[in-house]
Amino acid sequence: MSNAQLILIDKRNQPLKEYLVAVAASDGLNIKGVEIMASPAKGEKSLLNAAIVIPPLEAFDFNVPKLVDACLKQLMIGEEAHEIAEFIQKCSADEVVQTALTKSLPKLRKKLELLMKDFCQSDVIDLLKERRNDALYKLKQHEVELKGKNVVCIDIEATNVSTHPEADIIQISACDIHGKELFNQLIDPGYEIPENEKHNITTEMVQGAPSLVEAWDQIHDVLQNADIVLAYSTESDYMYLEKAAEKKMLKFELDYNDWLDAAELSKDLMGALRWHSEKMYWFYKTPKLTMAYEKALAKPFPGDAHDALADARATVELFNAMLEKGKLSQVAQKKAKVNSNLITNNPFAAAFAAAKGQ
Repeated sequence: MSNAQLILIDKRNQPLKEYLVAVAASDGLNIKGVEIMASPAKGEKSLLNAAIVIPPLEAFDFNVPKLVDACLKQLMIGEEAHEIAEFIQKCSADEVVQTALTKSLPKLRKKLELLMKDFCQSDVIDLLKERRNDALYKLKQHEVELKGKNVVCIDIEATNVSTHPEADIIQISACDIHGKELFNQLIDPGYEIPENEKHNITTEMVQGAPSLVEAWDQIHDVLQNADIVLAYSTESDYMYLEKAAEKKMLKFELDYNDWLDAAELSKDLMGALRWHSEKMYWFYKTPKLTMAYEKALAKPFPGDAHDALADARATVELFNAMLEKGKLSQVAQKKAKVNSNLITNNPFAAAFAAAKGQ
């Protein structure tokens, strides 16, 4: 007979804070000091320890038993993940010890359930769910309003970020809402293209390509004739075009009110919730296009993430997938809330209230 058992060790230096809950809600979390120990007997040296990984709460619909199951499938021994059965086998080759450890598993599960409840019962989860529902409602509206509309999706590659005064467009591509190519144009900026991790375009690739002035009319007309211009981060793409037109004295009759940002929608629907410890407020982190695509469509990102046409087509596919989520959702428009003008001297509570009101 063996007295071996599985024990949940919690050596956190601080109580479970709301910012930890927020991170776990979107990404999953490894909390230092929280681990499973296989003890041979009281007071004896541990057989083996494994770190606990809090699973992404949203992925399991905040269901505590499912979260515990997921947690027990990803016990970290160093850099390697192991299921609980593998962990028990690694603890000892003695079948008697393995049997004892297995019998202690229900008690361990109860301890883990209490830990998961600490996450799932937080008010931050309500904040997160509310934001997701708002995003679904917006998407449900867009799905109806955009039917029959001429939607053009664009993406731009440039020599630098849009805020840089010397940034020049070196590729601009567009497709329709079905992913059909409308134009895909490399642009010769007239100088050597500096290396940039944001794109894979070289000076040799743009040799023989038109200048932006030569290609402008076609690009501008397609965008101007669109009912909606879709992009992943409309602000930067619009800025590239506006600055280019100003610098090269080209016509510019595009209305930013006709642009729709897929990045903003994906941020509300899938973005990770973060706590800004210095400024004391919650914010939603915008996912990269590749991450949003893979999360929404549950498949690998297609093609080159630094090719304008590939990115435009991926943006359309992502947008259509999000529209479908909105269409199939059961969310309804929320009633306007009455502002109670509550005053608090608790900065955490004030920040939380402000975030809910956004």
